[in-house]
Amino acid sequence: MSELFADNGRYVAPGVEIWGGDTLYNHFRAEMGGGADGLPPDRLNVRLFLSPVITLSEDGTTAQGRWHEVAMLGHYGEGAFWKGGIYENDYILEDGVWKISELHYYPQYAGPYDKGWRNIADTVPLTPYHYTPEEAGSPTPQSAKALALPAGDADDRLSEAAATADALLDESAIQNLQAAYGYYVDRKMWENVTDLFAEKATFDVAGEGAYSGKAAIRQRFFALGDAGLKEGELNDHLQLDPIVTLNGDNKASARGFELQMTGQHGGASAWAFGIFENTYVKEGGVWKIQSVKLYPRFAADYEIGWARDLLPAHEEASESASASLLASAEYPEQASPAISFSAHVERATKPEAPARLDALERKVAIAKAYDGAENVSNAYGYYIDEFRWDDTADLFSEDGWKELSYIGAYYGRERVRGSLFSRYGDRGRSPTFLAIHQKTQPFVTVAQDGKNAQIRLRLFQFNSQLDGDGSYISGIYENQVKLEDGVWKIAGMDLDYVFLASYTGGWAAVEEGSAQRFAPTPESIAKYPPDGPLRGVTFAPYPEIAPMGFHFDNPVSGRTPDFKLDWSISSRHDESGGSPSAKASQDSASK
Repeated sequence: MSELFADNGRYVAPGVEIWGGDTLYNHFRAEMGGGADGLPPDRLNVRLFLSPVITLSEDGTTAQGRWHEVAMLGHYGEGAFWKGGIYENDYILEDGVWKISELHYYPQYAGPYDKGWRNIADTVPLTPYHYTPEEAGSPTPQSAKALALPAGDADDRLSEAAATADALLDESAIQNLQAAYGYYVDRKMWENVTDLFAEKATFDVAGEGAYSGKAAIRQRFFALGDAGLKEGELNDHLQLDPIVTLNGDNKASARGFELQMTGQHGGASAWAFGIFENTYVKEGGVWKIQSVKLYPRFAADYEIGWARDLLPAHEEASESASASLLASAEYPEQASPAISFSAHVERATKPEAPARLDALERKVAIAKAYDGAENVSNAYGYYIDEFRWDDTADLFSEDGWKELSYIGAYYGRERVRGSLFSRYGDRGRSPTFLAIHQKTQPFVTVAQDGKNAQIRLRLFQFNSQLDGDGSYISGIYENQVKLEDGVWKIAGMDLDYVFLASYTGGWAAVEEGSAQRFAPTPESIAKYPPDGPLRGVTFAPYPEIAPMGFHFDNPVSGRTPDFKLDWSISSRHDESGGSPSAKASQDSASK
């Protein structure tokens, strides 16, 4: 951890300000590690980093980043805890390697599992933003060079720069692949899940078993139940914090987290957490999953939590399984699997034939689009957390549209702005209530010209109060973004809620139709009526299972979803694909 910091890097948190490698190491070891290196088997220290907004400096040698953190902490037999807040960090390129120059933590909520989280203070202050709406839409400043080309022969410089751009696109494609896996498992879309694997792929779950070949993997998932969610069933499998390493020769690996939220309405529900160590292979220009190594860490009944009386952490093996080759990593008896990636990952690049400058520029534009789409979508969440409606509206393109929950769609930036002020007023957020819109698991589809994109994100919202029960909101965003005057803007925003639940009861105790209590009155809607209807359901449907749209086909097989969300200039205004230019760009979108 301390080696991730620059030579004079700083760590800042309430009551703490330290810097320098040895000082950082000693602090982390004492305060987090209890005076030891390594995590004892009976301790849980899950740190989820979500919703990044990253902006690069003009000269490309420094950057700033904003993140949500959700911490799930525990000491078996003694307690389980929540903690959460925001990081506003500074980064620096030091001797060719990106490092942390300042890690600054702003806590927001905390609490024991049995009672749930509460605000950490009577008034939780605003965490300062390092960006404006324009800067959020400019991950790389317009005045900065697209790539720092190495010295040497012009053809060699271009081919090496093109290899770096290819690496960026490969990393994004692999992140998409892993995100798609999670979204398909959520809905028990077993054929789509199987499609993501190479023919000779393996799937090994510690404690459960190993499955060799695509047919065996398919059988494993169908053994979990028929395809498709049944009424009252929740099967969310969040794919979080993937660290991708390109290994050359069209191969790659990634380590990340899988957080499960499962259960049956009116019955039992559970948390589960695991670590995946996957490999990927590029065949015929398409990335596929080559192997999965899944290490379940724990499964816990929602009513009890992860401090005691844990559930079995893995499924029963199906008939197609052989013995697992993986060591158990189950809390509280076994340690977490060792980290296999380098702290400072260097992309494996291999210059090939001389590249054309126009082809390189197009690849760089597409690579930038992945970051632009995620940046503006996440910046939206941080702004609405604080009821900053002008900043929120300024993230939208001039003709951008937005669905306003329970009401309808508004067309055009100024109509979006007016709808927010009309619905929520101009008094700012309540000082004692936090709505924390954490968005994660992005799947980004970019047009071939790099000028527009679509992005799917998971809403993993925590709400916190000074006194009183916390709550969750779960849903799926399907956004459209485009370049407007060189800045990425939101061109369309669709949100389908899945459930709204109190902390005390969780998702299994949701009262049918309870989400309707948040609906505005017909009189208040009439004061600022929408320009069109919502595309999906009006209220969070759970325990009902509503259709869930996807903007993308299966990234490996091309299998089309039952409900395909095409590019549009509003949620229903033009389902044929929007303007002719947008339609043409989207028709050529890369998978």
